[in-house]
Formats: sequence, C-alpha cells, structure tokens
Amino acid sequence: MNSPVDVAVVGTLNVDLIIRVTRMPDVGETVLGRSVSQRLGGKGANQALAAAGLAPTALIGAVGRDEEGERLLAGQRAGGVDVTHVFRADGASGRAFIEVDDAGDNRIIVSPGANRLLRPTQVRPALDAVSPKVVLTQLESPPEITEAVTAWCSGHARRLLLNPSPVTDLPTYVLAAADPLVVNEHEARFYAPADTDDPDALARSLLAVAGSAVITLGAEGAVVAEGDTVRRIDVEQVRVVDTTGAGDMFAGVLAAHLTRDVELGAATELAAAAATEYVARPREI
Repeated sequence: MNSPVDVAVVGTLNVDLIIRVTRMPDVGETVLGRSVSQRLGGKGANQALAAAGLAPTALIGAVGRDEEGERLLAGQRAGGVDVTHVFRADGASGRAFIEVDDAGDNRIIVSPGANRLLRPTQVRPALDAVSPKVVLTQLESPPEITEAVTAWCSGHARRLLLNPSPVTDLPTYVLAAADPLVVNEHEARFYAPADTDDPDALARSLLAVAGSAVITLGAEGAVVAEGDTVRRIDVEQVRVVDTTGAGDMFAGVLAAHLTRDVELGAATELAAAAATEYVARPREI
C-alpha cells in the first residue's frame, strides 16, 4: 500500500525485555527482579501506534529476518500502521532491555540490530510514496537517517516533528527545521543555548535553535514555546505505574493532532493528557 498518509514515523522497532525491580541497583550491586516480560517496542514503533489511533500513519524502519521481525510487523499491522516501508535486513531485530522500579521509573539499554541497517536511499523513496503531512523522527536511527528526513521535509515543505532522543550533537539545520522540537528536561538542557534549570526559560531559549519547542515535564505537564509565547500545560495527577514509552505516546499523539491543523498549544494539551493516562495503565504482557 502506497496511499498518502497523514503521519510518517521514521524510526526504530525493538522487542523489549522488561524486568520489574523494587529499586534500581547501584553500580556493582545485584538486586532481585520480581517479574520478566516481553512486549513490542522501539521509539518509532511506539510513536507510530500512538499516531495511528488518531490518523492514517506509516512507519519507515527496518527489522531482521527473524521471528522477532515478524512479530514486530504483525504488531504494527494490528494497530493500523502501514508497514509497507519497514524493510527486512539480514541479522537480528532490535532489542531493548528495560528495568522498571516501584516508582514507575525506568532505565533502558538498546541493542539496535537491524535498525542500524536502514539507509537514506530507502527512506527518501518511502517518504515520496506515502507523502505525509507531518514526519516524526527520533535519534535511535543512524545520523544520516535524521539528516535525510530533514532534507526531505525541507524540500517538500512538510512539517518535521523531531524528538531528539537519545541526545546527540545535531547539525544546526536539523534543529532549525524542527517544528516542534519535542524534548524532556534533560534533552532541553543539552540543546538550549541558555544555561538554566527553569523550564519556561529553557523553552524560550530553544526558539533560538528550533522553529518551535515542547518540553515534557512528566507529572508537571509540559511547556510550549512558539513565536513570542511560552505556555505551561498542566496535567491530571495520577498514580504512575510505568513511564516506559510515555514520551513516545506523547510524540505520536502530538503528530497526529498537528496534521489536523490543531494549534501547537492545544495539540500539546491533548498529547499530555494521553501520556498521563498511559503512565497509569498496567502494560505487562
């Protein structure tokens, strides 16, 4: 299927191995885990599923020629995502190893596997084929993928939603094309020209490097910076069960609403509400 979509997500697909612990171990310490489970993940896959619940969505990425690759593709299809341009690569599919503690916080190690084999020569024709209104991408893919996505969006006058996670140095033109740049507080401090811990000041500072910016603040909501305005978004307080993937839920829902010409502040409110509901939901499989 090569029909146009509203959202194209360019990113990773991983099988997640999750171990629940009472608390995170210190360096050199061993702790006992309470349970181990698997689920389908990867930032690209998570974001595509979140967007597909609201808008026609395609995922562009790579999986291995293994059983895990088949499972990852099946999971996306079941969620309504167009996976025509998820390519099969030799070797193993990506995997993530995730610790989740009783506070719902997590630590994640990713083994990229086939995700590292996606090439710009595959991404550009895929974007041409699905012709999205908004492109959402992250930094788990190789740097040349991010640069190819940016160039395509600039050349086709399409909106780029950039979620620069995990943080790494980016060319100035990549950051400048982001509209919005979606970051958490740690990522915001990395990219912001200003040296400050104040979220509002950080968001305002990010406008010097990006078209617009959204900083997610967990239970404190989010900050939106666009044009001459900085706006704080509040969220309902809930009991947190698991924060894994909450940022991906936020980004995917945000991208979907932006395809409907919802203004950035209102779209952020909707995305923050979806992420808040998500962290309160048990997701063991």
